Amino acid sequence: MSGQHEPGAALGRMVRAAWSGTLGEDHPDTLAAANRLAGCLVGLRKYAEARDLFADLLPRCERAVGWGDPLTLTVASNLNGCLSALGAHEEARRQCEEVVRRSRLALGPDDPRTLRAASNLVIFLRRLDDHQAALAVWEDTLLRYRRVLGEDHPDTLHAKRDLVALLRAMGEHDRAHAVAGEPPAGS
Repeated sequence: MSGQHEPGAALGRMVRAAWSGTLGEDHPDTLAAANRLAGCLVGLRKYAEARDLFADLLPRCERAVGWGDPLTLTVASNLNGCLSALGAHEEARRQCEEVVRRSRLALGPDDPRTLRAASNLVIFLRRLDDHQAALAVWEDTLLRYRRVLGEDHPDTLHAKRDLVALLRAMGEHDRAHAVAGEPPAGS
């Protein structure tokens, strides 16, 4: 998170090894440490290594804490990001749809973590040029962000900005102005 990926990865490897030996490979703290390590690998752009670690962690998390646990859902989301970074956008989309489904069931449709998973889905849909599907997800997600977090929350503002950009890319300029709270063009 601090941008110190190289020392973070070195520390993550040490913590994971120590906790694996002390707590066990499948202890929730060991799994969380491994997730952080993989996140540092993403920061270092070592996507294949991070993907492999996330892929190893996912079934462990499902067994240890359950498929609906926030740690499991986070690991699954992180895996999807690596897949997309490696060009597997369709696979990332399919798996992200499953994460959104699981998040809605386990955490609720308005939980901020569910909304972030939906935001990730929009990214994958846009990379696949499925703008209509992305638009439907963004419109629903923005409404939920506004209701749950408020109009001025950074996640709400980010969703609003991205929805406006998507609408403009689709040629929906009047709708983009309306979402942005701007007067229509030519006014």
